[in-house]
Amino acid sequence: MWPWLIFLSLAAAIIAAFVVPMPYYIDGPGLVQATQPLVSVSGHRSYTSKGRVMFTTVSQRRATPALLLRAWLDDSVDSLPEKQVTPDGNRDQQRREEQAQMDRSKLTALEVAFHQLDLPLTISGTGAFINEVAPSFPSAKVIKPGDVITAIDGTPVSVDDDVRPLLTGKAVGADVTLTLRKKGATDTTDVQTTLGRNEDDPSHGYLGVALSTADEKVNLPFEIELDSGSVIGPSAGLAWTLGVIDRLSPGDLTHGRVVAVTGTIAEDGSVGPIGGISQKVVAAKDAGATLFLYPASTDRADVRRMRSLAGDDIELKSVATIEDALRVLDPNGLGAA
Repeated sequence: MWPWLIFLSLAAAIIAAFVVPMPYYIDGPGLVQATQPLVSVSGHRSYTSKGRVMFTTVSQRRATPALLLRAWLDDSVDSLPEKQVTPDGNRDQQRREEQAQMDRSKLTALEVAFHQLDLPLTISGTGAFINEVAPSFPSAKVIKPGDVITAIDGTPVSVDDDVRPLLTGKAVGADVTLTLRKKGATDTTDVQTTLGRNEDDPSHGYLGVALSTADEKVNLPFEIELDSGSVIGPSAGLAWTLGVIDRLSPGDLTHGRVVAVTGTIAEDGSVGPIGGISQKVVAAKDAGATLFLYPASTDRADVRRMRSLAGDDIELKSVATIEDALRVLDPNGLGAA
């Protein structure tokens, strides 16, 4: 009987190693997919290319003992505590927020791509949504993240870009009246605050806020759709932008190459840092990419690790803006290929 008990115990331990959930998540190389085939255009001329602009992702799974062992042995796999991945413990809510980030990144990609191609578009909204408020500014006493600015000193605000021109002529210490739609409310209310000093630009007063457009709608002269499928998060923003540019411009933006890309995109065309860059470069290499574009603001330690994992199999180029990325891909200008 004893050999059978030993056998059953070993079998149970092996099964447990692969199925018992642990309070960790495992990040590994994920999906790599070309953006151009996912960009559908109707009512405007579009183009196809031999080359590909690929977005990269991270595969994230609940850890088991076996997966934790793999993370320990494999340099391209990381283990993260559950509380770091989902601080509030609500995984479903987090995924909804990441889906919203993907939706937002696609809108921004269209804005930036259309600007680069000198194509017309209009942006509308219901005000300037307050994402962050610097605690050192006087405005922090009367406004909070989630509030929406609908007017400044009686002048209507529809999109976030409406705010800066209304403040540029006002000095530090000047009083302004903000019309706000408070978080969760439908009516508006007026509050008064004083403009603070931005040490990087003391030429005029600042509210000390990070803004986006509330209920933003991008109105295009023709139909274009970006199919992200089940991929969520903001890190494909740069890849979407380049994919749209390639679809709407003649020639081959990548000159026939397979190019993997990661990085967020902002309305001004700047490229922002992302997570899981080591996993993404390994995924790109495995997918046959010969060039990997990544944010110039990536942490130095992450860059060193990424370069170690990339080896000589894939060329790495850092970019800070969409213009940087376009110069790397097509130095002679859009359509030159």
